[in-house]
Amino acid sequence: MAELLCATCRFWTRVRVEGPGVPGIPGTPALGSCKRHAPRPTVGTGHSHVIWPLTAAGEFCGEWAGTQA
Repeated sequence: MAELLCATCRFWTRVRVEGPGVPGIPGTPALGSCKRHAPRPTVGTGHSHVIWPLTAAGEFCGEWAGTQA
């Protein structure tokens, strides 16, 4: 059975191998976007976009779901 972590959840997509602000430093957690719930919309000057929550690969939220069979 897979570990119930963000890295093995079907709603999680890796977006960067190392943590923000520490490029090249080994041991920093991989980050990914969690797409379990709707994104948070943001509006700026003349543009709009959405933000998916970033989580570390080793985190766990309690709503883990494996890949579909």
